Amino acid sequence: LKIEKSKPKPKFPAGKVRWPIVILLGICVLLVYANSYQNVFHYDDFHSLTDNIHIRKLTNIPKFFTDAQTFSSKISVKMVRPILLTTFALNYAWTEYRPWSWILVNILIHLFNVAFAYFLIVHLTGRQKFAAVSALIFALHPVNTETVNYINCRSSLLVSTFILISLYGFTRSILNKHWPWMIVSAAGFALGMLVKEEAIVVIALALLLDVLFLWPKSRGDYFSRFILHYFPFLIVVAIYFFYRHAVLEYWIQDNTPRPLLLNAMTQTRCLVHYLNLLILPVHQNTSYETIEYGGWIKDWVLPSGIYLAALLGVGIYYWKKFPILIFFLIWFFITLAPTTVIPLNAIMNEHRLYLPSLGLGLLFAAAGEGLEARLGAEWKRGLIVSGMILLCFCYGVLSANRNRIWTSDMVLWRDAIKKSPGKAQVISDLGNAYFRKEPADLNRADQLYLWSIRADPGYFKAYHNLAIVNFRRGDDATLAKDSGTAEKHYRQAIEYFQQALAVSAVNPDSWNDMGTTYTRLKEYDEAEKCYRQAIQVNPLAYKYYANLSWNYVEQRRFAEAEDTLKTSLSVYDKDPQPWFMLAHAQGEQGKFDEALGSLEKARATDPSNPLVQKSYNQLYDILQRGKAHPQLAPK
Repeated sequence: LKIEKSKPKPKFPAGKVRWPIVILLGICVLLVYANSYQNVFHYDDFHSLTDNIHIRKLTNIPKFFTDAQTFSSKISVKMVRPILLTTFALNYAWTEYRPWSWILVNILIHLFNVAFAYFLIVHLTGRQKFAAVSALIFALHPVNTETVNYINCRSSLLVSTFILISLYGFTRSILNKHWPWMIVSAAGFALGMLVKEEAIVVIALALLLDVLFLWPKSRGDYFSRFILHYFPFLIVVAIYFFYRHAVLEYWIQDNTPRPLLLNAMTQTRCLVHYLNLLILPVHQNTSYETIEYGGWIKDWVLPSGIYLAALLGVGIYYWKKFPILIFFLIWFFITLAPTTVIPLNAIMNEHRLYLPSLGLGLLFAAAGEGLEARLGAEWKRGLIVSGMILLCFCYGVLSANRNRIWTSDMVLWRDAIKKSPGKAQVISDLGNAYFRKEPADLNRADQLYLWSIRADPGYFKAYHNLAIVNFRRGDDATLAKDSGTAEKHYRQAIEYFQQALAVSAVNPDSWNDMGTTYTRLKEYDEAEKCYRQAIQVNPLAYKYYANLSWNYVEQRRFAEAEDTLKTSLSVYDKDPQPWFMLAHAQGEQGKFDEALGSLEKARATDPSNPLVQKSYNQLYDILQRGKAHPQLAPK
């Protein structure tokens, strides 16, 4: 008889996915974040989303890959994140700026990450309970509420998706010796780099998995392993940085907010706080104080470093007995490395703990599994299971409660100011919340902006916001027909705008709004200078051109107004206001057919808007009368 050797059983997957567990994980995520759909846009969402005209056209998707300026409406903010911007453009094409849909997409990405983490763990270990508990802690941990609710943090969610996909492909290619999975891994890594630079951690995480778990199962030649499984990553890195340099003209950063040594000392303290926040997620804050720690002893930098080193020492000492401990610690440091090694403006952010929370889930699940195995009595094992259920329940309750912080700017910044009372940005943003509420509380906003300046005299936004408050008061006085009071407030606004520009001259909004203030005072030459300065700083801000055109209309320079409005519309043509203004300018010149065409385009931008329709009807009647009887056309 001829006996054929059976094929070796694949080492990956070691266990099968159980769909009831996946469904349970999905239900938990959807329940915990069920109160998030009422939340709104906040902080960086305004410049990267609501004010960013580039994401409003799907035809701009190719431009996302070649123009770093498409990331933001701020001319100074440039980032290469084309995959992220593509999701923003698709989201806008779906529901425009309805916040619920943007938050829903974030929730679904988080749900996918949770489910995929379960896939990866159960395929690697074959331990269902371990994988389910790890994924559940990752799903419900309160530090992840910022990542889900703060819409601009989709970058952290999405880069984590591609990091997990890349690690899955890497693991499968090694254990099954199936090289096509390495293509999947390299592709996931490349896409992650096009979402956010933090994807670079894939290489270190792959090496960590390999050393601790994969190498004992699949020993081989070192050189072959490097060529087949690590060299593709290096090729992706080389291509990415070449591409980045071509687009941005610099490799990493063109400037840094603090020296590398000072940043390292500061981040040593922050790492301890991050670790504490993972273990005990209380006193969460959306905007931590910007405190730089430069004292080895007085700022507790050295004790913090000794504490972290001691934890690593314990992990290394128990490497073979409890490998998951050293895995968690190194996973924690690696996933935080891009935001701790490289100096960033924000010293601490909770959304940076998104992937580290998965490492915590693995640690807690392993601890619970180990305790359960060592306890003989059934009732003792039941206590461990009950404890894990209670932990997940508490995390879920804390997360659902934390979601409410993102309901409005008022709630968000009131919470933040309790925890960061000395941070100028927090104080000023709370002032913005009072300014935007209906009716606006201008006095309270004014007080907070002055408080912000006392906290940081170099925070230019507070001066700008004080100017806006005085501008609003001037408008209110104008409506009340109190020209003397109106002029007084407009002059005060100009002084504050000038102070804002003295701190930051590359600040187009202050130039633009100061131009509008001069227009109110009928000082048209000064207004034109300001508008042109704003356009010089940010030539992509279509509203600046529209405001300049209104300055021309006020002077009855309709031909110049028409030319300026056409420039505005060449930048962005989906806002009805410039079209209405163009129709008005053309009508005043007797170009009634052209004016009616512009009017039709104004209505086409938002045909379901009753205000747009009302404006259309009024201007249409005027233009038709002017067309029929030019001598009676109102001026």
